[in-house]
Amino acid sequence: MAAVPITLSVDEHILAALDHYIAIHRQGRSRTELIGEILAAWAANPEHLVEPDEGLRPEELNASNDS
Repeated sequence: MAAVPITLSVDEHILAALDHYIAIHRQGRSRTELIGEILAAWAANPEHLVEPDEGLRPEELNASNDS
């Protein structure tokens, strides 16, 4: 899937923590790369996956939910 650029604003404390983490654990990585890695790891968690909406089963359909 192609990457979609986004704009993100964070306060100085978060930026300092991000830079500190890069200096210790991810030398050579950019802020953009690290934030992308963090988001990818978060999104890969099954808790955050979006389940497809299958709607109502035919036996559940009636006039009150017809819209």
